[in-house]
Amino acid sequence: MEEYDEDVPSQSDPSDSSDEFTGESEEEEEEGEEENDDEERSAVKSPTSDEGRKSQNVDALLRGNLVVRRQSLLPRVLSVTDGAAVARKPFKPPFSNGFHDRNDQLVHRLWARKRFVPWGSSRPALVLITNRVNISSAAEKDVLEESVSLPAGIDPLVLWHPEESEEQADNLMPIVVDPLLVRFLRPHQREGVQFMFDCVSGLSSTANISGCILADDMGLGKTLQSITLLYTLLRQGFDGKPMVKKAIIVTPTSLVSNWEAEIKKWVGERVQLVALCESTRDDVVFGIDSFTSPHSPLQVLIVSYETFRMHSSKFSHSGSCDLLICDEAHRLKNDQTLTNRALAALACKRRILLSGTPMQNDLEEFFAMVNFTNPGILGDATYFRRYYETPIICGREPTAIEEEKKLGAERSAELSSKVNQFILRRTNALLSNHLPPKIVEVVCCRLSPLQSELYNHFIHSKNVKKVINEEMKQSKILAYITALKKLCNHPKLIYDTVKSGSPGTSGFEDCMRFFPPEMFSGRSGAWTGGEGIWVELSGKMHVLARLLAHLRQRTDDRIVLVSNYTQTLDLFAQLCRERRYPYLRLDGTTSINKRQKLVNRFNDPLKDEFVFLLSSKAGGCGLNLIGGNRLVLFDPDWNPANDKQAAARVWRDGQKKRVYIYRFLSTGTIEEKVFQRQMSKEGLQKVIQQEQKDSLKTQVIVFMLFFSPCFTFSVCS
Repeated sequence: MEEYDEDVPSQSDPSDSSDEFTGESEEEEEEGEEENDDEERSAVKSPTSDEGRKSQNVDALLRGNLVVRRQSLLPRVLSVTDGAAVARKPFKPPFSNGFHDRNDQLVHRLWARKRFVPWGSSRPALVLITNRVNISSAAEKDVLEESVSLPAGIDPLVLWHPEESEEQADNLMPIVVDPLLVRFLRPHQREGVQFMFDCVSGLSSTANISGCILADDMGLGKTLQSITLLYTLLRQGFDGKPMVKKAIIVTPTSLVSNWEAEIKKWVGERVQLVALCESTRDDVVFGIDSFTSPHSPLQVLIVSYETFRMHSSKFSHSGSCDLLICDEAHRLKNDQTLTNRALAALACKRRILLSGTPMQNDLEEFFAMVNFTNPGILGDATYFRRYYETPIICGREPTAIEEEKKLGAERSAELSSKVNQFILRRTNALLSNHLPPKIVEVVCCRLSPLQSELYNHFIHSKNVKKVINEEMKQSKILAYITALKKLCNHPKLIYDTVKSGSPGTSGFEDCMRFFPPEMFSGRSGAWTGGEGIWVELSGKMHVLARLLAHLRQRTDDRIVLVSNYTQTLDLFAQLCRERRYPYLRLDGTTSINKRQKLVNRFNDPLKDEFVFLLSSKAGGCGLNLIGGNRLVLFDPDWNPANDKQAAARVWRDGQKKRVYIYRFLSTGTIEEKVFQRQMSKEGLQKVIQQEQKDSLKTQVIVFMLFFSPCFTFSVCS
């Protein structure tokens, strides 16, 4: 009896010895659907036909004409010959014209096609099936782009409307933002979209303006405003054709996936994009080539600063980019970096820079960003330094004469007038009507006895006295200051630094005698922690431990702990493990794909996550940690913009609770001096303010090496 997948004897011509379908099966394939149904009903053979076939096989065996024929596994679909898979008949859908209706399109029905591997073959052979269903892209586009009407009370956002007196008015069309996005825009965001459109479209009053800087505070929705403008320019233009065909979004590596998610969140699949995040080099090259291809449907490329720099040569030809958006654009404050030069060489005049902290340290950094946005609008660097920077700085000095102050004020006003044409900045005071209150507290913590002994031992050492009395390289002094900042966090950081012999520890000679032996009684003096007593060795760590205990026992709040040092994050993690606090950690070693998962887990109210450990360098920008409403800045940064960026992670759209920001300072130490300099730099956030010179002098750095009572508290109070 013949069965599938078994070797059965049959009488046949020797020429038919290869594995193939019988002639009968080929004729059956050409029959109509009714004959196929009859054939399926007769698939079960009667006993009589089986006996007849058996007798034929016996006769063939006796005559020596036996041929083994293998029945195919899928006789009506595939014909297998020599390891190749060939489609005998293309797939035919059961509906006329390819699909029944719009809801039954095959694009939503077919599962992923798999490769067919013939038995006995180790290599898969592709099954090429011609799909006769031709789903037009227009039909699919209609499904995605269903019209959205504006709710009552929300006016449409018309970015531009042709005047009736203009010539060829019939060819000009108004540019209106899609209601899909307008309904979510707040008043300040509508203003921001209009401002950016005027700059990049050439409607600004100044002829040589083609870019802008959106310098809103963190949490005001710079991403949504940018996506709104991007989506509008990809679809509309003055003549009815899209003003932008290709757009590139350059962002820090950690925010590539976030931008992709935000675009899909607001416009869905209406924009064809490619995001290059943690891809292999081949994938990156393929993605860039696909985007830059003239016939590619891709409209938006999301890429990191580093990836763009390494592959900048692929964007050298004109037409590769019509709009450039740089997120966290303070990365471009140094015009001598390779990244800045690569982006500046891009043949794209429409440039939008997004930064909540456009002014960070000095006017030279400000000039670099402005010159990147609109090249030459403030002259070259030499002219800017002579005409603007020098008079403004001299006019701020306490010893400035009246003429210098007057000239500085005039140049400052002139500079502000020029840059305000393409820089838009709104503070987060606008959020006060939409978000819960935010309370910022400066927590002054005394040093522990061990910290005080080590601090005094260091500043009275011979090396530090030599620094104070003699001229030394500024880099060496900064290394000493870094060591003191680590000491303010916890003595263990000094212990590790001394053991490793890192620079800046020469002032800690013979300091090991101050450490309790039970703290470091492990193998080769390794850290053991003394069964939890280590927390009290740091004033700030002791306060933090009590704060965490209070929050865990009496509230349901979640907290974000921010530090500039991964060694400090290690101590946070040890504290959480000892107290059994659920925690998540994000630092420079966290993979890009994992970062967004950590953020989503922390923001999920159904998860029992209490603490989020965050490195200010790796995750201080762009992350949305609204799952927590308390944040601790454990150590101050030289750049106030970095602390401000980190503190803004929790006070953002979607926050439902009152927010508390705690700035920890060790009293009478280097941290107070750093915080005081932060306060003196805050004026830079308002573009031009009457402040002292913002560069660090060696004399100022040396003054930071003294130990005094809490001067910050007395000044602030």
